[in-house]
Amino acid sequence: MPTALICYDGGGNITELMHTLSSLDGWYIHPQNIQVYNVNNIQKDFRHFDLHFLVYASRLNAHSLHDLKIIRQNNPWTHIIYYNSLLINQQFLKLYELGVSSCIVGIDRKKYLVEYLDKLWLQHWKRIPENIYRNSAGINTPRAKKIIKYLEDRPVTECTIGKISGYLNISQSHFRAEFKSQFGINFREFKQRLFNHYESELLVSKKYKASEISKILNFPVIRQTITVHIIRYGDFF
Repeated sequence: MPTALICYDGGGNITELMHTLSSLDGWYIHPQNIQVYNVNNIQKDFRHFDLHFLVYASRLNAHSLHDLKIIRQNNPWTHIIYYNSLLINQQFLKLYELGVSSCIVGIDRKKYLVEYLDKLWLQHWKRIPENIYRNSAGINTPRAKKIIKYLEDRPVTECTIGKISGYLNISQSHFRAEFKSQFGINFREFKQRLFNHYESELLVSKKYKASEISKILNFPVIRQTITVHIIRYGDFF
């Protein structure tokens, strides 16, 4: 499921914000008060939850700017949204320099935040396009939908036969047979096709460097498919 970490301070109306975000169907929203929750704890959340987005809803000061700098350094691929009622031009510039992805401010900010998060998830590189599996005869079964959701929700390091079969509470051999029956190809071939799509999305659409993609997808070396894209589209190292 799409997951967002909400960092707020004690002065913010987190109850009202959480009520607004509850309209995001199927999302996991994880609020943390940064007055009692330091940047090291935030980093643990990134590792534990595989966070897709961070909404920083705290007043800007030297401490919060330092936190944002550390968060961006440790999580260069996470979409960070600064959210508040007001922001002056100098603060916009500072947030831009720190690598904050987006700013949502003003009276209608709650409405725009929900719409924006929905849009970001629809465009997220982990979403699996239907053309990868739409010709599969059994794709509409509850088990097949559960597998697709698992692949979209979980870190790429957990997209293995062992992890998925454990999640489904079936044996690995049972998973292999059922996957091929429902998707029309074996899991290894499907995963290869999926990761080729991820590489293309990250390199061409998201403009990441090949070395960054290797880290995101947990490849120890630059894969041949990335090299092909580099030859086609230019130097992305």
